[in-house]
Amino acid sequence: MHPLVVLGLALMACSMLISGIDIVRTVRHGREPERRIRAFLLAGGVLIAGGVLVALGSTLG
Repeated sequence: MHPLVVLGLALMACSMLISGIDIVRTVRHGREPERRIRAFLLAGGVLIAGGVLVALGSTLG
């Protein structure tokens, strides 16, 4: 497996971790919408970056 694919999959896993942490914090503390939107955008950006790396690594390898 190409190293970019591995890095992309790791970033995708980090995206799930960010979403999970946001869900737990929301359930425990009831967070305001601005923080939830920031966490959502961060997780989405990391997921997209991981997908781009996987696609790039697949075409190169």
